[in-house]
Amino acid sequence: MTAVRERYRPQPMAANTSYEIKGGQVGGFLAKTAGTLTITDADGTVLVDAQPVAAGAYVPLPFLFRTGAGGTVTLAGGASGTLAI
Repeated sequence: MTAVRERYRPQPMAANTSYEIKGGQVGGFLAKTAGTLTITDADGTVLVDAQPVAAGAYVPLPFLFRTGAGGTVTLAGGASGTLAI
């Protein structure tokens, strides 16, 4: 039996910032402070719209973007933490 492994690179994000993902996927977000998280595809389509995140909570986001062009993760409302990409 083959074990499945998921591995992501941590990307720290300060409060109320955006990060452009150049690859085709995102894994999750570990919130340090509460706020909201939005994910937009490279073509401008909103995939996750202002999802509330709670301090200390991990939010799984096992998404593949529709193209290899990636997308953008935007934090608002004071949210900060570590993005798994």
